[in-house]
Amino acid sequence: MISIMKKIIFRYLLMTGIVALTACTSNDDFLREKYNGKLFPGGFYGNEDALELANNALMSDFSRTFHSDYDTFTNAFNGGDDAMTPYSGHPEHVENDVYLRQSGNRNTRLGWRNAYSVIYNANGIILNYERARGTLSDERLNHFAGQAYFARGYIYYWLVRLFNEIPYVETVRKIDRTATLSKPEIIYEHIVEDLKMAEQMLPVSWANIDQVKYNGAAFTKGAAKAALASVYLSMTGFPVKKTENYALARDKAKEVMDNASVYGYRLLDRYADVWKVSPKFNDEMILMQTYDGLSQYNVRGATYTRPIYFGGWEALAAEINFFKMFPDGERKKATFVWEFPLRTGAYGDVPVIPWPEGQKMCSWENTVFGHPYFNKMWEQDGAEGENRWKVLTESEWRTNRTNQLIRFPEVMLIYAEAQAMADGAPNDLAYQCINRIRNRAFAGSSSTGKELQRGLSATAFRDSVFVERGWEFASEYCIRFFDLIRFELVEDACKEKPDHKFLPGRNRSEYPIVNNLKKKDYFLLIPDDDALLNPNMLEQNKAYDYLLN
Repeated sequence: MISIMKKIIFRYLLMTGIVALTACTSNDDFLREKYNGKLFPGGFYGNEDALELANNALMSDFSRTFHSDYDTFTNAFNGGDDAMTPYSGHPEHVENDVYLRQSGNRNTRLGWRNAYSVIYNANGIILNYERARGTLSDERLNHFAGQAYFARGYIYYWLVRLFNEIPYVETVRKIDRTATLSKPEIIYEHIVEDLKMAEQMLPVSWANIDQVKYNGAAFTKGAAKAALASVYLSMTGFPVKKTENYALARDKAKEVMDNASVYGYRLLDRYADVWKVSPKFNDEMILMQTYDGLSQYNVRGATYTRPIYFGGWEALAAEINFFKMFPDGERKKATFVWEFPLRTGAYGDVPVIPWPEGQKMCSWENTVFGHPYFNKMWEQDGAEGENRWKVLTESEWRTNRTNQLIRFPEVMLIYAEAQAMADGAPNDLAYQCINRIRNRAFAGSSSTGKELQRGLSATAFRDSVFVERGWEFASEYCIRFFDLIRFELVEDACKEKPDHKFLPGRNRSEYPIVNNLKKKDYFLLIPDDDALLNPNMLEQNKAYDYLLN
């Protein structure tokens, strides 16, 4: 067992950039000295213990990038037309809901900083892991390197979609203040290279390693393939527009599907089961993060998306028209909460602490902020049946529920869209993929036409997959937002009556879009504390000339 003190020592040294071997020219024997068991600058990365410590730091930062309201790009989730922040007390969230990009946005600044911390840590391992060769098995060494390649590639994948042009850093030091920004095409090339390395190096599973040890982010070969499929699909749309990558996305998604039984993936029978707190893992999870409930928590719990009058933060709610367009069935029940206990209180007829039992229920229209909420994040142990409202109201603001970054149905829908567009028409397997998801979604519904009918053109089928992705992954890690960017639909989605009939449109009761949206508004601004120190970054924050056409 590695001591806590060693972890503290490692993090300190890593963050201060003391990762190079001590220079010495006295003799060859010294240069070949083994550092097994020693923890000082010259010995970093030279043995399994050091790599273990480096990996722990990497995983800690990776986990924090996606689960904390304060250290992540959580506010960017509101860019889609599926979710928004109804409470004006969260200005960082509201700014991105209305595409009022601010370089001083607190959440963006902290998310940016944390993302690059992951990259620095990954770079340290990638640049130095070979020093440990011979002190542990080649397989184990590759596993450490594969984790770092995956983390770096996946974090850059998020950064390029959120910011577009960014610095590409390959050192363990801070960003060069004179560094130029790389075009998205270049960043994507690096991402693909990293994920291909991870795909080769990572194991099929970590059955013999404690998942919680790595915050549940012990990346696998299947996760690398699934992430690659997503990357290839993203590259087909704006701003890269490499439509030839549809074939790459198709083939990589097919690899995951063909090996689903080997990797342990499947579509769960019930959509509601995907969001249970227990067990920690389910068979839809491909990339996930667990929390031990002691020192690490996930803040994407009930409080984050719960109304203020239930003790919540009112930070995330469903957009009204998106909710109204959402088809009935088990998926809708599991996705949203739209009825609340009601009693007369100091604020009049508003949802408040919901006991004693036997109270009437009020609809979302009659709540203070007038929105449905996301049931996905309300799942708590014991919050079932008659205990539901009491448990939810008294629950902590954080949870040890597993975060799910990539689910198996995303791979199925990637294949469906990519196959149709690459081959000119959807094949039987593409229809099977989307219809299996639809049949599960509409279970318990009287709706007819649960299955997508055959005979659609490639583009009509693609549009149907776009809609299905919005419903299946509502409020989940920017999937809808990134799809709107990919198809250049942001401007239309913000209209009250969009030109594309499959878009729900913005409800007039929600925050209005105050500026004339342009393509540059799709992306977050580089935080001012970095931009002001680098004229190249500052220039990007002014405009993307090639995006203004």
